[in-house]
Amino acid sequence: MKRRLYLFTATYPFEATEPFLEDEIGYLCHEFDQVVITPLYGSRLSRQVPDNCVVNTPILSPSKVKQCLAALLPGRAFKHYAKEFFAKRVWSSAQRLKCWLISYIHTCNIIHSRCVQSILKDATAHDTLYFYWGKGSNVLPLLYPGEYTSVCRFHGEWDLWEESCGDYAPLRKAIAEKLDLAVFISERGEKYYNEKYPCNPTAVSRLGARDCGLANRSSDGTLRILSCSSVYPLKRVPLILEAVKQIEDRNVEWTHIGAGADFDTLKSLADQSKTTHLTINLMGQMSHDDVMEYYRNHCVDLFIILSTNEGIPVTIMEAISFGVPVVATNVGSTSEIVNDQTGTLLAADPSIQEITSAIEQTTTKPTNPRAFWAQYYNAESNYSAFARLIKSTEQR
Repeated sequence: MKRRLYLFTATYPFEATEPFLEDEIGYLCHEFDQVVITPLYGSRLSRQVPDNCVVNTPILSPSKVKQCLAALLPGRAFKHYAKEFFAKRVWSSAQRLKCWLISYIHTCNIIHSRCVQSILKDATAHDTLYFYWGKGSNVLPLLYPGEYTSVCRFHGEWDLWEESCGDYAPLRKAIAEKLDLAVFISERGEKYYNEKYPCNPTAVSRLGARDCGLANRSSDGTLRILSCSSVYPLKRVPLILEAVKQIEDRNVEWTHIGAGADFDTLKSLADQSKTTHLTINLMGQMSHDDVMEYYRNHCVDLFIILSTNEGIPVTIMEAISFGVPVVATNVGSTSEIVNDQTGTLLAADPSIQEITSAIEQTTTKPTNPRAFWAQYYNAESNYSAFARLIKSTEQR
């Protein structure tokens, strides 16, 4: 009997986000006869997928007006959202209300999507619905229970920690009761979820990075620091700039890969900050493959990330796979990957002095990031085990 995996993503393989799925997809396609990918949104198909993949048109219309119009035909979603609106006192917090409203509109679009309705009609007991994020399309097992198996992966920053949304995640308890397996990228994430929703089987399955070799270290006395993230407040990229400006006893070259809403502001700050001992390279958005090429073709002495919230950043996994030590803030589950073997863990809200001290400490102490990556974050071993796990999961 043909085994199909219905994979629901945020944008993959559209746009340039979710680059880590580029590593995982091959293992999923190896275990299942066919993988049907349905993104929530996206406008530009930008990546190739294996031959046994089918890619559906993104669920959400590019038109915000059309998205909102779908909410006028709520169908079976309305009773669930109306009940929760009062039970969770959604109106009591602007943050909760915004979260509830976006979720409600997205859900209405999801259940009225032709491709989603086709999937629900075709899915059998031999098929698995895999929701890559703990929000969005994972509402389907609640609204349309069927013979299929449902698996949802939870990450952290965007889809797990409820504190970032007014201590509220729409319909989470009701959805949890319908999932056959909830999978977490960190031990902290699994513990957090089980304390709140001890109603379905869970497992930890870490993400990972491919083995692309080792990065070179600088031999000319210049300290080369790399960061890689979107540029918006949560990532605190300007704080990295402020820290590297304070390193005056040696030449420093800071390179940032990534763009975002605050990129122009960062560029303006960088233009004002260049000195004889500080070189700044703002690379903008790059594809996942190009980021890997950067590591292979450039010297990288240190990777730094100063986010206010995270799951376990894939960018850290990639850095340690190249043998590059890391400085990172102790937020989310970052402490599970940043330690004395891989680098230095900062306080969640560090001072500039603490950051520069951590940079100095990390570049002088002995570390072995590559060995830690090989043991815990190797994409080949992690993703192949995960693909087998979800293939073997059965409906409760």
